[in-house]
Amino acid sequence: MNAKPSQSDPITEEILKTRAQKLAQLRPGDNKHFTRITVVEFRIAHEIYALELKRIRIIHPLKILTFIPGTPDFIRGVINLRGEIISVVDLKIFFDLPEKGFTNLSQVIILTSDEMEFGILADEVLGVAEISKDDIQPSLPTLTGIRADYLKGVTGNGMVVLDAEKLLSDKKMCINL
Repeated sequence: MNAKPSQSDPITEEILKTRAQKLAQLRPGDNKHFTRITVVEFRIAHEIYALELKRIRIIHPLKILTFIPGTPDFIRGVINLRGEIISVVDLKIFFDLPEKGFTNLSQVIILTSDEMEFGILADEVLGVAEISKDDIQPSLPTLTGIRADYLKGVTGNGMVVLDAEKLLSDKKMCINL
């Protein structure tokens, strides 16, 4: 029968303290957990995009979209979200991507900041994922034009990670009639 060590045994306390310190230390590669971001993956014009979750307020199915005359082409209209009127931006038009039209899978991803809030039209929301910031590579040198201005980068599997902060702070998204 083993005797239980006393709580005041200094040798046992020192051994336990040393073990606890070793377990608390980060090993090489352990810090990848801290450099991960949570994103919402979605499809636009046969390409997969992602936005960091921290700027997404809600994802809402596209039911009724009301057209607003006199707005730029990329402003598809507005939706009524529980009594709140939200503008909806179509990134396919904004980024000059092929038009697909609306489907029953179309959703509106509502981006929000202190200064602005609007929805982005997605052909299909694929889900939520965690990706390592180390996996995001700078955008391709062949990618030019307006789309390159809003990219954080591209992952190894071809997912385009958009910069929600740049989208939300862009003055082109503000329409003054």
